[in-house]
Amino acid sequence: MNNPFDFGAVLRNLRKQRGYTQKRLAKVLNVSETMISKYESNTAAPTFETVRTIASWFNVSIDSLAGNERPYTVSVSGLTNGQIEIVRELVKLYNEKNNSAVNTLTGKQYELLGRIVESFK
Repeated sequence: MNNPFDFGAVLRNLRKQRGYTQKRLAKVLNVSETMISKYESNTAAPTFETVRTIASWFNVSIDSLAGNERPYTVSVSGLTNGQIEIVRELVKLYNEKNNSAVNTLTGKQYELLGRIVESFK
């Protein structure tokens, strides 16, 4: 049997890792400090809009807040479509590299490095 999900513990851990007080988080979320305490003790649940704000503020996915751990999610917010494509290709090439015994760069990897450098100009 699965253990019940503890949103309050996730929120409390995120808050403490960032060094925020309940008071500071309450101000960010535009709720009372008492409400933060209730969220953390699982006696109240935040609205979806509040969950979105929490995810954005702590730069985590809503999935991770909901217990669907995805520790390797990369935010592409603010990137151009070309930059997003470079990130996708980079992840793909790293996966190929990690599954290969070859220790030299392929032509595709050199090309991608060139595109990365070009995108910073």
